[in-house]
Amino acid sequence: MIFVDRYRKDENNKEIRPSDDWFSDANDATEVAKIEKDNHEFDRKIFADENRVRPALEKLFIDKCAYCETKFLAAADWDVEHFRPKGRVAKQEDHPGYYWLCYEWENLYPSCPHCNQRRRDKPRWGDLRTLPAGGKLDQFPLLDEETRAMSPDDDIYQEHTLLIDPCYDDPEWYLVYDPHGQIHPLEDNPYGETTIEVFHLKRRRLRDARRGVIRLTSKILAKIKKAKSIGNDDAVNDLEDLLQYMLGNDSPYAGAARFVVNNAENFEGIDS
Repeated sequence: MIFVDRYRKDENNKEIRPSDDWFSDANDATEVAKIEKDNHEFDRKIFADENRVRPALEKLFIDKCAYCETKFLAAADWDVEHFRPKGRVAKQEDHPGYYWLCYEWENLYPSCPHCNQRRRDKPRWGDLRTLPAGGKLDQFPLLDEETRAMSPDDDIYQEHTLLIDPCYDDPEWYLVYDPHGQIHPLEDNPYGETTIEVFHLKRRRLRDARRGVIRLTSKILAKIKKAKSIGNDDAVNDLEDLLQYMLGNDSPYAGAARFVVNNAENFEGIDS
C-alpha cells in the first residue's frame, strides 16, 4: 500500500475525477439517500458508473488495487469499493451503514476482489492448506466506537478509524515487509495490524508476488553497489533508472520496494 494523492492531475494538467455532470447526479442521489436512509436502494449505475467513475479511479490509482497494489490485468475485473461501507457496518447492528456517503467521490476506491470480498486463501504448491477467508466487505473498525458517525449530521472526521486510508494517511508510517514478502505492522501499531487483517494482506499469493519485487529490488541495489565500486558509471545510471521505476507509483508493490531501499541492510544477499 502506498499514498495516492486523490487531487493530483494527469500529464495534461487535467484533474483526475469524474465529470461535473456525474457530481450533479451523485449529489441528487445523495439527497434521496438522506431521505430514505437505510431503505435507500443504492444505484450502482451512479457510484460505479462505467464511463465516469471507473476510468477516473483506474487513472488515479494507476491501474492498481488501492490496498494491495496488485495491477489490474486485461483479463481481470475490479470492484468500486466504499471505504466507509454504504449498507451496514460489520458487528454494529444498530448502524445503518454510511448511506449518505454512497455517492461521495472521496469514499470510492478501486479494489481487487481479494481485498474487498471474502475469499479463501487457497492451497499453494508446498503449502496445501486452505487458510481462512479474508477481505473487507462491510468492515470498518474504529479505535473508539464512541466517535462513530451514525448519520449525515455527524462529523466523520471525528472518527478514530483503524484502517489506513491510502488517500489520507501515509502507509509507510505503519507497514513493514520482510525478505519473504510478508507484510507486518510497524512496531505492532494497531492501524497497520487492523489494515492487514481487514484487507487480507497476508494472503500467500500476494506475499509471493511481493517477494519477487523485494528480491529484484535487493538485486538491483547489490548491482549498483558493485558497479560503483568498479567505477562503471553507465551501469550505475542504467540500474538507478530501473530502480526508480521499481519505486514509482505505477509499479506493483512499490511500497515493498521502497521499504527495501530504506532498509537495504536487512535485505542484503536475499537475491542469491
